[in-house]
Amino acid sequence: MLARTCHFLGRYLLCLLLFNLAACSSMQTVNVEDAMQYSAARGVDYGSLVRVTTLENQKVEFRVTEMTPDGLGGNQGFFRYEDMKSLKVENPSANSGDSAWAWILGVLGVAALIALIANSDSVSICSGAPCPE
Repeated sequence: MLARTCHFLGRYLLCLLLFNLAACSSMQTVNVEDAMQYSAARGVDYGSLVRVTTLENQKVEFRVTEMTPDGLGGNQGFFRYEDMKSLKVENPSANSGDSAWAWILGVLGVAALIALIANSDSVSICSGAPCPE
């Protein structure tokens, strides 16, 4: 019983860790039409991690080292806004307060799970007549 509980708890903690890591690397969609119209992609700065999908469905991820009114460039080359199907930028605010709340809620969830498992032997199920003590 104890080995099964530890195995379950290990998998639960692994799922929480994977969920938290996925939340930390969230990408925010940038409107490509606005970037073409206003000569700048909103939320994109030098050094930002971006994910570009071209009209030919080529997916490229790079750090921005070049910004012009026509497009963005990095170590993967230069991509014009008019050739982009979608543009996503790493959301820097997702790594600050949201991550702290995820950790706090994760710790509380683990504590609640441990308390539930620790008290599980005192649970009894009976039907019909009143339960014996």
